[in-house]
Amino acid sequence: MQTVPKSELHRLVDALPEADTLAAKRVLEYLLSKTGDPLLRAFLYAPEEDEPLDKEDLAHLEEAAKDLAEGRVLAWEEVKKELDR
Repeated sequence: MQTVPKSELHRLVDALPEADTLAAKRVLEYLLSKTGDPLLRAFLYAPEEDEPLDKEDLAHLEEAAKDLAEGRVLAWEEVKKELDR
């Protein structure tokens, strides 16, 4: 992962017009919240899956696409009700 010296970030913040400081604050807060959760950080930086799909995976995907096309789906609210039982 590439890094930038924090002094460079300080220089950029100091150069911001006052009108843009709130937006910069929100972006920095977002970045901090995103990196503060180790599980979320692991997901964000995990390598992309590179294993090919096997016949069973492909069959499940085809079945799911067929169910979707034929309307055999549940709304999220229905799923939540089922799980709450």
